[in-house]
Amino acid sequence: MSAEVLRHVWLFSELSDDQLESISSFTFEKSFGPGELIVEEGQTGNGLYIIVSGSIEVLKGEPAATPQVLAKPGAGDVYGEMALLGEWPRTASVRALDTVECLGIDRWVFLSQLERQPKVTIRMLQILAQRLRDSDARFVEQAAVPLLAISGIWAI
Repeated sequence: MSAEVLRHVWLFSELSDDQLESISSFTFEKSFGPGELIVEEGQTGNGLYIIVSGSIEVLKGEPAATPQVLAKPGAGDVYGEMALLGEWPRTASVRALDTVECLGIDRWVFLSQLERQPKVTIRMLQILAQRLRDSDARFVEQAAVPLLAISGIWAI
């Protein structure tokens, strides 16, 4: 089941069947109940989760207060992908909206596998580089919108 789930995730979608099978061998299953805090903003990330079923909300601000809801990802979506590559603090909290089933990938296991499989490493770097280029292009497009074109905003 893991390889089939990975095949539909942007980060792994362009890998070969053998590469997907290899990665799926070190995934783990994890369940969360409705309202359960899965990731807390500011914590050091240690891996990523792929939502197999259920839905979550990505929150900015204190979860106990009234945080801003940034997104409501569902099945097939990924969160925590940056934690695969570095020990950075989480930029948002994640809470289960209902029963959520996930596949997880631990950073250290993932990195050790990449050391042994240079073809997978190269392919994943290409995928991440393309995503970064796409993100840069969107940022440049948005930055090109003059402030005066936004209603109610004055450039002083």
